[in-house]
Amino acid sequence: MAQPALPDELLEEIFLRLPAAADLARASAACASFRRVIAGHPFLRRFRVLHPPPLLGILCWDLTPAQPPHPSAAAAATLAGADFSCPFLPPSPDRWYRRDVLDGRALFRPRFKAGSHSRNSMHRPSDLVTEFAVCDPLHRRYLLLPALPGHLADQVHQLDIVECEPFLAPPGGEEDSSFRDFRVMCLVRCTTKLVLFVFSSCAGQWLADPITFDVFGRVAALRRYYAHGCFCWQIYDGADMLVLDTRRMEFSTVDLPPPPGSYMRDMAIVEAGEGRFGMLTISDQVKRGVYHLLYATRCKDGNGANQWQPKPAISLPENYRYCIKGVAGGYLLLTGYPKYDRPTVDYFSLDLQTLQVEWFCQTGDYVMIGHLYADLPPPLSPPTL
Repeated sequence: MAQPALPDELLEEIFLRLPAAADLARASAACASFRRVIAGHPFLRRFRVLHPPPLLGILCWDLTPAQPPHPSAAAAATLAGADFSCPFLPPSPDRWYRRDVLDGRALFRPRFKAGSHSRNSMHRPSDLVTEFAVCDPLHRRYLLLPALPGHLADQVHQLDIVECEPFLAPPGGEEDSSFRDFRVMCLVRCTTKLVLFVFSSCAGQWLADPITFDVFGRVAALRRYYAHGCFCWQIYDGADMLVLDTRRMEFSTVDLPPPPGSYMRDMAIVEAGEGRFGMLTISDQVKRGVYHLLYATRCKDGNGANQWQPKPAISLPENYRYCIKGVAGGYLLLTGYPKYDRPTVDYFSLDLQTLQVEWFCQTGDYVMIGHLYADLPPPLSPPTL
C-alpha cells in the first residue's frame, strides 16, 4: 500500500533543517515533488535566511579564493572560470568601473563621463552617475539598467552633492520576487540631506519617489554593512551610525557605544541573534602580543531602552597586526599583517555563528582588496537587455 504524500508545508519544514545547500541540491534531485517545493521562491528565501551563503574569495586584481582547510574552499573552486573584470560589457571594458558585489553579482558604473574617454573626464565621487550595469561574472551575463530619469536626477543640485554611492541590495518583500531579482540603490549625500534613488528589477524601473533624510551637515560616513534587512554606515565622528531599513525604506540613526580606546574605531556591524545588531571591534590593548575582537550586541534593557551589551572577547592568532576588511556570507574577514618582515599578508575569517577564527587565504604584500565575494549567482536572463 502506497504511503500518502507529505504536504508541501511539512516538506518545507524538513528541508529547512538540512545543514547545507549541497544537501538541499541532493534532495532536489530525488524526485519531482521535492524539486518543486525546493525551487519555490518563498522556500528559497526562508532557506537563505537560515543558511547564509559561504564567503568564497576576495577581489583584488584576481580572485583569491578561500584555501584549505577553510570550509568555503571547495565551493570557491567553482569560481576558477569567472572573469570579474566583466570584459563582455559593451562597448569596452575600460569604460566600466566596479562599485559593489552582492549575492554573486557585480554592479558597474561608467568610469568616464558620457561622450568622453579622456582621463581628465573621469567621474568624481561628487558626480551624479545615472547609468549602471549589473553583471553575473560566472555565467558572463549582464543587464543594462535604464538611465535614472531626468525628473528624478533634477531633485538634487550638482553643486550640493558631496558623494554619490551606488550599491546592490536584496529584493524587497514582494511575493513575486525571486533570487534573480535585486535592487540597485544610489545614495546621494548632499550638504544638508540624503537622497536615495532605488531601481527594482521586479518593476524593471526606478521607483518614482526617492527617499530623503535631513542630516544637518553630518554627511561623511565610513564603510557600509548589511544586517537584518538594514544597511548601516558609521558616521565619521564615530558616535553613531546611519541606518537604512530596506523593508520600510526609512532612515534613522543609532547610538554606538564609546570606542574602547582610540577616537576612531575599526568596526563592523553584523547580524546577531533574534534580529539584533552586533558590533565587532579590534581591541588596541594588546596583551602578550595577542589581539582581541571585542563583541557587543544591541538589545533592550529592563526599561525597554536599547543598550549595547558586551560579550566575551575573541582571541586572534598571535604575531599579527589586524584590521577588519568586511563581512560577507556569514563571515567577518580580517587582514593579518605579520609582525616580522614577510612579503605576504594573511587573511582570517570569523564564523559569525560559532565565533571561531580560521585561516582563510594569503596574498602578496600591498595587494589592494576591493570586495568580498560570497554566493554563486543565479544567472541573469536574458544575457543582454
